[in-house]
Amino acid sequence: MGELDTRDTAKNRARIISLAEAAKIIGTSYPTAVRLAESGELKAFRIRSSWRTSDAACDEFIRQQFRLQALKCQSRVQEK
Repeated sequence: MGELDTRDTAKNRARIISLAEAAKIIGTSYPTAVRLAESGELKAFRIRSSWRTSDAACDEFIRQQFRLQALKCQSRVQEK
């Protein structure tokens, strides 16, 4: 049999949060967070009429925005 995974998965689990909380984390308004969720830019899901996401999805969104901005800056430097 395979090895038993003894990691404490509760420490590695993403926390589910509302889009209002997500908006604070990513530094946007609630309507902008909703638009990001609807467009798929911010990974989120609906439970009936309420949007939910995770703190990990917010972290990934922020990392992606940094990557995109770095690429834009690099292309501007190369143009000069």
